[in-house]
Amino acid sequence: MSPQSGILPPIPGYARFLILNIEQLGLDPLKAQLTKFEETRNRLLTQYPHSRLSTSIGFGVELWQRLGLGMPSGFHALQPLIGKGTSDKFTMPATGGDLLFHIHSDRADLCFILAQVFMQGISNQVQVLDERSAFSYLDHRDLTGFIDGTENPQGYDDRAEATLLGEDHGKYAGGSFAFSQRFVHDLATWNRLKVDAQEHVFGRSKLESIEQPEGIKRTNSHIGRVVIEDAQGEELEIVRHSMPYGDASGDQGLFFQAYTKDLTVIDRMLSRMYGIEDGIGDRMLNFVTPVSGAYFFVPSQNLLDDLIDA
Repeated sequence: MSPQSGILPPIPGYARFLILNIEQLGLDPLKAQLTKFEETRNRLLTQYPHSRLSTSIGFGVELWQRLGLGMPSGFHALQPLIGKGTSDKFTMPATGGDLLFHIHSDRADLCFILAQVFMQGISNQVQVLDERSAFSYLDHRDLTGFIDGTENPQGYDDRAEATLLGEDHGKYAGGSFAFSQRFVHDLATWNRLKVDAQEHVFGRSKLESIEQPEGIKRTNSHIGRVVIEDAQGEELEIVRHSMPYGDASGDQGLFFQAYTKDLTVIDRMLSRMYGIEDGIGDRMLNFVTPVSGAYFFVPSQNLLDDLIDA
């Protein structure tokens, strides 16, 4: 089973994230819109073969149940969290969503075209929960100035191992689970910190992105909270596709997008970030505020095609 094209490639220059509730849109019209989306993507790939255009379409729990294709083992809805920390920002909403479109390319216009194609003729039948145009910033840094995704597995095989369901999952093999969450950054407060203070918050050096050694890295640093290990001491990996978004005069932040074959890895990361696991919250949450959050199932391209053709 082949995965959808947006999961495994490295991050290109631009992305568009679109999260919808389908509300009044029936399943047959939904499949028709997905067909137009896929056909347009394939045409654009033929016209612009060097654009690195790739896409992932994810389905929320309730919509996937409606489609009648059974439930992948381990798929569940994200739950809100009220954590422990020094700020009321240690609260994580779960905003849900029926559909996730993750579209990325070295061309922002192609990302826009695909989102536009899906929305044509149905805008009064769906609810847009979020739509963000994101961009690669400097050398894959977020707006705090730190490199995001340093912990990502790098090779194709390693990324597939971290994200794709295996053959033991039957028709769901080649699929993945997605976690989508948008953060708003308080850059005015963040930028008042000196660089060494920022590094202690993050747990890495800012320029070289080198993880601080044990004894220097603080337990409430971002890296100290989100890097987790199994019982054998092996790091539990996910693949991050997070990208900054924003306007110079408006909201600015990070759209956190990650893929995994096991949602309990994300569950545990969130539990540690928000201080649920041990009462120690991620200090980074004093400077960034989560405003959305949802889990999605991203079926293999084969299963998606079967769904659309049914």
